[in-house]
Amino acid sequence: MYDLAAEHSAAIGAAVFLVVSLWLALRAFSALARRQFTWAVTLVETYRATSALTKLAGVLMLVSGVIHLALIPSHEGITGVLFVIDGVGFIVLGAAAFAAHWWRRPAVFWLLATIIAYVIWIIAGWETPDQIGIGCKLIELVALGLVLRLGPAGRRTWPRRIGRAVAFPMLVSLATLGIWVGGLMHPDALHAHAGALLQPVAAVATPEQREAATRLLSDTRASIARYRDPATAIAAGFKPEPVSSADPLRHFVNAGNAKAILDPKHPQALVYAQTKHGLQLIGAMYQMPRAGQWGPDPGGPLTQWHQHEGICFSPFGFEFSFETPFWTCPVGSTSITTPPMLHVWIIDNGKLGPFAADLDKTVQKQLQGS
Repeated sequence: MYDLAAEHSAAIGAAVFLVVSLWLALRAFSALARRQFTWAVTLVETYRATSALTKLAGVLMLVSGVIHLALIPSHEGITGVLFVIDGVGFIVLGAAAFAAHWWRRPAVFWLLATIIAYVIWIIAGWETPDQIGIGCKLIELVALGLVLRLGPAGRRTWPRRIGRAVAFPMLVSLATLGIWVGGLMHPDALHAHAGALLQPVAAVATPEQREAATRLLSDTRASIARYRDPATAIAAGFKPEPVSSADPLRHFVNAGNAKAILDPKHPQALVYAQTKHGLQLIGAMYQMPRAGQWGPDPGGPLTQWHQHEGICFSPFGFEFSFETPFWTCPVGSTSITTPPMLHVWIIDNGKLGPFAADLDKTVQKQLQGS
């Protein structure tokens, strides 16, 4: 769900370049200071007089600033303008951390405003969360924690300490929740829905691919027609998965077909809908043997496989949730990625079509009411 957007990859190079440049600059200034260049001596002494926490906070803000500036070409309109302002602001504050005393309060404001704005942008769907964006927010959260820790010693009253102790974890939690909710609400183009990564395919199907897709649908419909009665499916080796009140569909899985590759005679699972009159066969599911192994797509973009990633399961096999933006699962559960799968719906699947990753919601309601 949280992939690395190709247009954001330049930010990684920019961040690495900055860190290396800062290290080389420090070495160069130190060498010049040893030769008694006055300005170099002043710079080195100022740097050495700065506390370790301040140095780290300053560098983190510089890194965030460079990342924002590197991402400007991939953002348009008001978002691009805000990236310019953010980038320049972080660079100014990062530099000020080494040479001024006024930078702390502006830094707290700037960091808070940037983190909150990012969460708003994600929830509104104006930005898609990816590893660069999330990593940048993590950098800013760490920088904010350091800046709060660097408050003047004389003002550390108990109310202030309690406020800081509570406010920072709350901000981290809210930022995580906001990014998580935004990612679930607005999956990107390569996700059918949150956690469902689509196979990269061409944009337009050729006549041959359309014909192949029609043939796959026809062959699947003919092959699984004998399983309209769930009892027949069970007798053939298909085992029903646990009933879920949140999911109106039931998958009957046949482990004996695990090694078959897109074989209409041996689908990995049958899909039934729970209706008022019992289970109704509505499709089949093909699944590859291993995660990351995309299956054959005879219909090109019409027969697009998908795999579920970042899903948290308990030791008992029950699904909990999706991973958080910081790649963690609830305590007691573990993250899994399923092998790629392809659904073939033998009923009219509305606007989504016969090979969609999901059943059309309108069709679902009709089935539940039938």
